[in-house]
Amino acid sequence: MGTFTAQILAGVPHLYHGGITPTHYLFLSENSRPSWTLVNQNVFDRSDDEEKTIVWIPSVENMLEDALVMVAIHIVKNKQIIELAQKMFKNIEGSHLELYENLTESQRQEIYQECRRNENWPKMVITVLKGSSIKHQVSVLKKYSLDAEICISK
Repeated sequence: MGTFTAQILAGVPHLYHGGITPTHYLFLSENSRPSWTLVNQNVFDRSDDEEKTIVWIPSVENMLEDALVMVAIHIVKNKQIIELAQKMFKNIEGSHLELYENLTESQRQEIYQECRRNENWPKMVITVLKGSSIKHQVSVLKKYSLDAEICISK
């Protein structure tokens, strides 16, 4: 693992003051092989029963959408998306997944389409650092009904 080129905070919006109370963090590392690391980490609730870290190796051309699938499965726990993905790959809820090896392009597209229909997303803050490959994938977020703030480095 090397440096991180993007991060996503996922959590609950504050009703009166804006901002976010994060419950999960996703970090994108893009060195020799990209990976998304999902950490269940609510900074205000340090309970001992936190889930283990989950690592997905995304498809290069759809890294950002792969992160949204990860959110839908592991954070939102969307039943329709989980059932659809399990038909394609039984260990979809496991702690390690290589999307480009375990799912075909058409299977991933089918899952993305189902995710685009989802309306139950957590609030997200997506930070894209200089040099990140997902900088050119941010426009896909328009296809989702997200409460998201996007911060892109110049």
